[in-house]
Amino acid sequence: MNETKMLDIYLGASELLQSAAVWLASDGRILGVNALFASELGYPQEDLKGKSIFQINPHLNLMEWKKIWKALENSGQTDIESDHITANGKLYPIRMKAVMVDIGLEKVCIGIVKNLMELTRYKDMLELVTGMAKIGSYELDLVSDELVTTEEFYRVLGLEKVTHPMTRDDFRLLIKQHLVPEELINLDNKTDLAIRDGISTETTFTITTKNKEVKHLKLYVYPLSKEGITYKIYGAVQDITQQRATVQPLELVKFLIDNATEMIYWVKRDGKVRYSNYAFVERMGYTMEEITELHIHDLVPDVVEIGWENLFDLLREKKHLVIERNKRCKDGSFFPAQVVANHVEYNGESFICKYVRDLSDIRKTEAELRQAVQEISELKRQLELENSYLQSEIEIEYNFNNIITASESYKTVLQQVQQVAHTDATVLITGETGTGKELLARAIHSNSARSKKQMIKVNCAALPESLIESELFGHEKGAFTGAIQKKPGRFELAHQSTIFLDEIGEMSLDVQAKLLRVLQEGEFERVGGSETLQCDVRVIAATNRNLEQMIAEGKFRRDLYYRISVFPIHNIPLRERKEDIALLIRHFVKKFSIKTGKNIDKIPRRVFDILEEYCFPGNIRELENIIERSVILSHQQTLSFDIIPFKKGEKSIVEENGSFKSLEEIQREHILNALKKTQGRVSGPSGAARLLGLNDKTLFSKMAKLGINE
Repeated sequence: MNETKMLDIYLGASELLQSAAVWLASDGRILGVNALFASELGYPQEDLKGKSIFQINPHLNLMEWKKIWKALENSGQTDIESDHITANGKLYPIRMKAVMVDIGLEKVCIGIVKNLMELTRYKDMLELVTGMAKIGSYELDLVSDELVTTEEFYRVLGLEKVTHPMTRDDFRLLIKQHLVPEELINLDNKTDLAIRDGISTETTFTITTKNKEVKHLKLYVYPLSKEGITYKIYGAVQDITQQRATVQPLELVKFLIDNATEMIYWVKRDGKVRYSNYAFVERMGYTMEEITELHIHDLVPDVVEIGWENLFDLLREKKHLVIERNKRCKDGSFFPAQVVANHVEYNGESFICKYVRDLSDIRKTEAELRQAVQEISELKRQLELENSYLQSEIEIEYNFNNIITASESYKTVLQQVQQVAHTDATVLITGETGTGKELLARAIHSNSARSKKQMIKVNCAALPESLIESELFGHEKGAFTGAIQKKPGRFELAHQSTIFLDEIGEMSLDVQAKLLRVLQEGEFERVGGSETLQCDVRVIAATNRNLEQMIAEGKFRRDLYYRISVFPIHNIPLRERKEDIALLIRHFVKKFSIKTGKNIDKIPRRVFDILEEYCFPGNIRELENIIERSVILSHQQTLSFDIIPFKKGEKSIVEENGSFKSLEEIQREHILNALKKTQGRVSGPSGAARLLGLNDKTLFSKMAKLGINE
């Protein structure tokens, strides 16, 4: 049978569907539609044939359609939500389930379209179309060697469904007896090719079912790889037997209706059931022989009140009605149903063709939705709190958007991040100022199960001691002067998310004690409040200070230190990852070129030579500031670099006697050099804080600790 006849058969079958259906070619041409599709658009059915999908969907173009077609070729089906435009120019929202169907030499797409302005039977249509396409899906996890399939998979193969877990070898043994050896070798070769080379492939094969039925099938294999290693393959098997043999149109139509997941039955004017498909028979609890002996009154008792003949005549006049009735099963139970009734003339007889949809799940869903509304109102307050926090966070500019590294030593740090991210363990990130500790914290959060919610950040060094407790735990109205309303704390905002406590070493001992209680028990009270609140928060802390030395000096609680350092990560300074300096220079030049509207694409070799020799006491933040100033000073395509970040003899953190300078000595010298350059100005646009990439309050705090007078 040629492709045109096959398409005509499918088009004829789609007229029996209860939803709008359209058949499309790879270039977007409409090959045909059913009457319901044409009716929704307000066109005569024949007028739509030959048009393109772009003429009825104002949002689609050829490029977008090719992407959709590619997705169909890869997975066999896809979902599209868009709008259609009627003949009189009105838009209405639709959802289309698109399924690829192979009709021989070419592939076509059938789209089941639902007008989202009406009640949908989308799920039923999806199952019907999947049955029409005869596609079964599978997934093989190469790590666990576990094979997972859909129910349609075994049905397509014509094999008895296996309920216990299967491995690849188990499946080979199961199918081996139904294939000739050459077929099994071919399937193994195609699968091995996909696993070895990570290349999608497909092949056809013939199988003899347990009932001695010969089936022609097509296997699709799609690999999933990571770092060049295939860890999973998935795909589908499609029954193409009908495409390789001559099938009478009426037999195909009957097969489709018999096996449709929709419940379908026909009734004559005398009230006798003329036909029923398997889905209706199974739901009603009868056998096929029993149901054809029944009267419509047996299935729908309340029809007696209306009178079946009156209803039949009304349907013959209206042609189409949608009604809701309770259906009575064989065991006497009832279920609510939506019935779409159509009058049909066939071989000189009149029938009412009924499509039945079980509304039991919908009624249950409606009850669940009412309960969900209550839950949504409870969540509303939490979302409003998070939104307020996000508005303040949206303007924050991070050092860089991605972690850029070629350093083997820094990759070790990233491996630690990957190891701990999927747990809820408390993490302590240590390292010098400017090494990007916050970036590591965000990487941990982004790869955790809590990533759907925003990470909450608290800079402990930037908050006055009198306010940090209120910021962390919130306060009640009137708790202190200026507390004019109740305010939630950062731990409330971070519920079921992550809180990042930056510079935790700056926290007072009193606040440390309260923080310890939150970590141990998940409980706290707002300032001025008596209600005990609970929270589920993952804590990541960071500091550039030596907490063990602070413990010895009595400035940091030992028990808190043990609680936050469950998984310590030390972020290495830039001087220990020299191979990253060139990468970072290029990244920052590109970043600030875009920001300043310049086109700088040449970086002199001496820039790399100078900066790769520098010790960078301010680490990545200092490098970023140096490059930003250089970009600002550049007027052509070549980076202008007149900044010498150190004097001769100051480019190393190693003293002449070979010993290392302390971190405090390096910081003190660096801050003094910055103050000298800004003539003693600390804050403001031309101050040392801006030059060093620090907050004004943070720099004042560091100066006090290092004994630098203002």
